[in-house]
Amino acid sequence: MKFNSHLILLVSAFFYTSNLLAGKQSTELDYASLEKDYYNLVDNQTYKPFAKKEKQIAKTSVEDLINNKVKRKEREMALYMAKHNIAYARLIAEEQWLQSQIEQEEETAHNLEVDISKTEAEIARHDAELARLMLIAQQEEAKRAYDRANEAEKLAEQSQKEADLAKQQTEAAKRYAEAQAEEADLAKQEAELALEELESLKRKLNSIASKQTDKGLVMTLGDFVFDSGKSSIKQQAIDNFSKVVEFINTHPDKKVRIEGHTDSSGSAKLNLRLSQERAEAVKALLIKNRIEAKQLEAVGMGEDFPVAENTTEDGKAKNRRVEIIILQ
Repeated sequence: MKFNSHLILLVSAFFYTSNLLAGKQSTELDYASLEKDYYNLVDNQTYKPFAKKEKQIAKTSVEDLINNKVKRKEREMALYMAKHNIAYARLIAEEQWLQSQIEQEEETAHNLEVDISKTEAEIARHDAELARLMLIAQQEEAKRAYDRANEAEKLAEQSQKEADLAKQQTEAAKRYAEAQAEEADLAKQEAELALEELESLKRKLNSIASKQTDKGLVMTLGDFVFDSGKSSIKQQAIDNFSKVVEFINTHPDKKVRIEGHTDSSGSAKLNLRLSQERAEAVKALLIKNRIEAKQLEAVGMGEDFPVAENTTEDGKAKNRRVEIIILQ
């Protein structure tokens, strides 16, 4: 019994099915799985002598993918074809093996007709499987046609969205330019305000005067030299601290007591800590300006020694101070 006409039918049906099934596979190139399928085919000892031409075709298609010989836009189709080439080679190998089995059985003995019938049944099973795949492929082709129509509709919608987006971007660019202009004006105003604040700070520092008290000669720094509610000294004050340094340098042999004071806002505990930290900050700045550390003592007095009522903002501002005292 010969299967040439049957084999031609299988080959034609498989190529038809392969082309239809190209869109069913995942777009992800699973090269490792592909290579494994190929070696499972060529290492199968039962089918090793068969379908050599088809195996070579499958090998070439697999190697082209793995060695990046396929253009990026063609990889998806190449992957499908490589898988189909492997499947086709496997079917041909099985077909040739079945054909060889039948021929051996015919040559060996007539009493093996039962086994030959089983082999023919296996071929029939393959025919049925190919028919099933062709039906699936036809269904997939119909689905792809439907998907293509949907895709065309989506592309039209996308084009409209892109046109709308371009319009929005133009409007946004205009708004951005206006905002940039406003920011430039604001930056200019802030720079002018910062300059004015710096000049004001310089005037305040330069206008500080010392006065004689029972404790000694006192120079008072208002809280304008500190950031609000903090113990850090403003950079502008640091850059213009020379008058305070000169005041201490005129009494190099005297001990200097630095007292921090606050208003009564908040808890007494927090006020005491803030006053200590501000006194320490002034001390550190004086040391940085080459005043001997042993000459200086920093003490936090908290809210306990106000110089004005804490009932008004002006009074509170006067109470927030650091006193630098040249001790008698």
